[in-house]
Amino acid sequence: MKSIRVLIAAPLKQERKIFKEYQDGIDRLILPDGVSIDRFYVVNDCPNIIQDIRDKYIVIDTGDQYTKMPDDHFWTQDNLEKMPRLRNALVRHALEGGYDYLFSVDTDLVLHPATLQTLLDADKDIVSEIFWTKGWCNAWMYGQSSGMSDEWKTPGLYRVGMTGACTLMKMDVFRAGVNYSPIDSLTKTLWGEDRWFSIRAACHGFEMWVDSHYPAEHLFTEAIYQSFIARRDGNA
Repeated sequence: MKSIRVLIAAPLKQERKIFKEYQDGIDRLILPDGVSIDRFYVVNDCPNIIQDIRDKYIVIDTGDQYTKMPDDHFWTQDNLEKMPRLRNALVRHALEGGYDYLFSVDTDLVLHPATLQTLLDADKDIVSEIFWTKGWCNAWMYGQSSGMSDEWKTPGLYRVGMTGACTLMKMDVFRAGVNYSPIDSLTKTLWGEDRWFSIRAACHGFEMWVDSHYPAEHLFTEAIYQSFIARRDGNA
């Protein structure tokens, strides 16, 4: 049986307690026979987190600020314009390392143990595991974030127009030239590196899918983190 190498990777600018839950979730992933994983992070203006990283990392300081409130978080245009540099560094590392897949998992997500196994079984070039945030999810059909479907709350595998944040991608996608860099003619109407990635992928003939069997936990605010801990510990 051919061995399959998966690089789990993400830009890293995170609170230590949330990053711990993220890493613990990765540790619990069920690995099918013949599948191995490595982890790699691009640390961005977050030196206090380095002591907690269990695997390889590099540091790229972009100098931008990211605002979190107790019940929300805010992305600025400056944040979004700097993300492609970080994402593309992950892609380069995966290509240079000879991996079969890049599994891009944002560091405020906690995965179900069966997530990677399920995504690999789907055998798609690009497939995400869904997560929901205030009625929004990490997949949509067109535009900035239009065409989300309540049908996706039913466990299944669905064709989508764009996706990101918790995405398993075959390296053929990147060898074809797909990346996260801005598309100058679209940056005023479609902003965010996931949109630019998805447009390039579609233009190269790659389909995008979302799986909803094991939705990830999205710990993007303190309130949601506290709710997650209470449920996990049986105090909710």
